Amino acid sequence: MGIVRVVFEAGKTFSRRTVAMAMAVLLVSASSAGASGLTLAIDTFLSQGSSLFLGSSISELLRAELIGNRDIIVVERGQLGAVAEQQRLSLSGVVETGTAAQVGKLVGARYFVLGAVSKFGTLLVLTARLVDVETGNVMKSFEQISREGESGVTLATRNLAAEMLAFFSGDSPAEGDPMNDYRYYLYEALGYYNLGQYSRSIPFWEKMTKLSPRNETLRFILGGVYYQAGRYNDALLSAQQSVTWDEKLAEAHLLAGKSYFMMGDYHRATPPLDRALELDPGLTEALFLKGQAYKNRKRLDEAVDLLVAAIQSDGSYIPAYLALGQLLVDVGAYDDAAGILIPAVKIEPENPNIRFLLGMAHALRGDMKGADEQIRSLESIDNGLASKLRELVDSQ
Repeated sequence: MGIVRVVFEAGKTFSRRTVAMAMAVLLVSASSAGASGLTLAIDTFLSQGSSLFLGSSISELLRAELIGNRDIIVVERGQLGAVAEQQRLSLSGVVETGTAAQVGKLVGARYFVLGAVSKFGTLLVLTARLVDVETGNVMKSFEQISREGESGVTLATRNLAAEMLAFFSGDSPAEGDPMNDYRYYLYEALGYYNLGQYSRSIPFWEKMTKLSPRNETLRFILGGVYYQAGRYNDALLSAQQSVTWDEKLAEAHLLAGKSYFMMGDYHRATPPLDRALELDPGLTEALFLKGQAYKNRKRLDEAVDLLVAAIQSDGSYIPAYLALGQLLVDVGAYDDAAGILIPAVKIEPENPNIRFLLGMAHALRGDMKGADEQIRSLESIDNGLASKLRELVDSQ
């Protein structure tokens, strides 16, 4: 009979500390009153040296990010195109600010966004100009860079949208209705979160980011809730946005690494975990996940060192004991595996996975008495695992 592997989930929880952090998010300084009901038209971004479809994709994502803010009304793309065609005005290629102002007036827009995405080697640069329709002047320019080519465009576009929201409405909700809405969204979000209904809490966290677009703590919390809901790609993007506004937020780097890990990208998980450990060497979970990533990349010696470091960092962190015990069983180091797992049993005597793995290590090193002891303990905890361990012992 082959060795039965113990399955345990790595890094699947998001600390309940986020609830306390969320309360702190409420204590933002109210900004001055933002704009009220501004209408915004967004032209298709011009693609320069990049895929032709990319400009259109960026424009659509930017629209989606801006829709839902109480201060902004976004003109539908179809309406914009219809008016331009009706007036025989071109919105393809390089658009002059005067043309943008003319079309903007016809659709009732106060501002018109002209944008481009340009490729420079491996970099993609997103630029946008905000044209005042009434004067034809450029009110503000924005820029975001993707250092990961097209794979980083979503993050760059979301950050571009956050910059625009901050320009229109401020970095925090204004007193009055915006602040009242913010408080309501927070209470609803926390209510669902505390009930474990993470997916139902997400829309309220998202609405809060519209009112406080560059709040790194809020972006981190939203990423954590995405993570709890199993939306790992969204969790990754939110974590990356968080470190855009505060590069030294170690737990946001950790969340990015966890998200890559859960998506099975162990190579890309390592750099954010490294950065998290640079900022906070005592992050046990970062040590553990980096060890798991190295294990999955077959860098076993480094994996062992990191898992040992995780145990030394927090002697009660059971996932590290399990991962290290499993690794040692896999490579045939059964005595070492037992040595790691015996202390773990003392920490969590009712944990069936520890007892099963320890019983397996005992059986494979010929200690049938030790294996039988774990079987007897498992019979009162998990009959299924007790039966599997008995089968393994009988096969030796």
